[in-house]
Amino acid sequence: MNEAVARTTRANSERASATGTDDRAAVDERLPLGKTSILGFQHVLVMYAGVVVVPILIGHALGLTDRQIAALVSIDLVLAGIGTVLQALGVWKFGIRMPLVVGAASQGIVPVVMVGESRGIGTVLGSVLVAGVLWLLLAPFFGTLVRFFPHVVTGTVILLIGLTLVPVGFRMIAGSDPTAEGYGDLDKLALAGFTLLLMAVFYRTLKGFLGQLSILLAIVLATAVGWVIDPSTLVSNVGQAPLVGFTAPFEFGSFVFHVPSIIIFLIIILVITVEASGQGLAVGEVTGVKVTPQDITRLLRVDALATTLSSFFFGFIYTTFGQNIGLLKLTGVRSRFPVVAGGIILIMLGIFQPVGEVMASIPSPVVGAAAAVTFGVLILAGMQILAKVDLDKPGNTLIVMFGVVFGLVPVAAPHFYSQMPDSMNAILHSGVAMGTFVAVVLNLLFSRHTKEATGFESSTGDDTPSADSADTARTPTSVHTGQDPRT
Repeated sequence: MNEAVARTTRANSERASATGTDDRAAVDERLPLGKTSILGFQHVLVMYAGVVVVPILIGHALGLTDRQIAALVSIDLVLAGIGTVLQALGVWKFGIRMPLVVGAASQGIVPVVMVGESRGIGTVLGSVLVAGVLWLLLAPFFGTLVRFFPHVVTGTVILLIGLTLVPVGFRMIAGSDPTAEGYGDLDKLALAGFTLLLMAVFYRTLKGFLGQLSILLAIVLATAVGWVIDPSTLVSNVGQAPLVGFTAPFEFGSFVFHVPSIIIFLIIILVITVEASGQGLAVGEVTGVKVTPQDITRLLRVDALATTLSSFFFGFIYTTFGQNIGLLKLTGVRSRFPVVAGGIILIMLGIFQPVGEVMASIPSPVVGAAAAVTFGVLILAGMQILAKVDLDKPGNTLIVMFGVVFGLVPVAAPHFYSQMPDSMNAILHSGVAMGTFVAVVLNLLFSRHTKEATGFESSTGDDTPSADSADTARTPTSVHTGQDPRT
């Protein structure tokens, strides 16, 4: 990073401290241990489905046994926990030190299945190892991508994250296969509706610490009701595995290196890098903390390290999740330490399997209802950020319109790109990646005509956004008001 960027970053940090726009103290706040643990558990509940869905889908696609799929879930939970702890706590040059969680990326499903079926799991392991190491070494260069995410792009990305994730919650409620027996069963809809009602009542009536736990309390009570209605779910899932267990390295195979397969994984990692950078900027907007290129570099190092470690066990690609960003705004708690506690809980869930079995017994309509509400908050956060942008400018208007439209194609028409080459499927079927790519490209195209469309003031005389103005134009105004959201 050049000297001009470093000077600008220092200057913006001083201005943020002087004006109070950088609310780092709230992020670094240390809460009592009990409160931290309970809030951490709430973060786990919100992200849990997103963490376990990737190994389950990959396991079934590759025809693995139930025991092997259970091992994949255990691997994913432990590595996600390690990544989450590093991301939120920060160790040396690893971790953005913000309340963000880490998990296996859904974009990685396609290359793992495609390479695993054609070349074997050993090739998956070798490809992920090489791609992860390269990602780790090149993270400082990827960190400069922060310059291309002004408010108009960041707001569009956050809006898309919410819009693309909300249907996931609905599918958890009704089911994912409309042709399956029991799809949209009234009992499922009623349990989800009861969960939503509890959330609304608790959120409206409870104050202080209990108010911050409104989602968790609603999930616990709704889960208890679900178990009373159908106790077989809890009984059948508990006690089927050893008390403690974890998969040994290379149990699924040894490293096999195949250059074309490595390239496929590198392409997916480039897409994930852009999306993860957007997540880092998104949490900065919600917490009111200025995110710098150095912060993005530390964020990417954690994703790369978790990906590299996974190659010794199976071969997931890890990324920083956005599922819990909405929870930060919904609860009003921006401290990163509950997320650290959540990471420790994830590790425990992966090692102490009965605990994970109980978690897996939570009725999907309950988790789906909580997830849909939390993802809806992301939509609101994106709209609030876009409210800062001058949408009377044609460039800004087109960035938002095209970014949202392209991003929603995989959601609205899942088979729209079915005739495209398999090598492009992972990119085209990620709504957030596509929308982010379109928004960034349009932002660069319109940077010549309006500074507000890019968030940069060019001092170089060319079309390239100036790094000297990147942080200045992008210093975030907190979406959070600093008040209890129930007052």
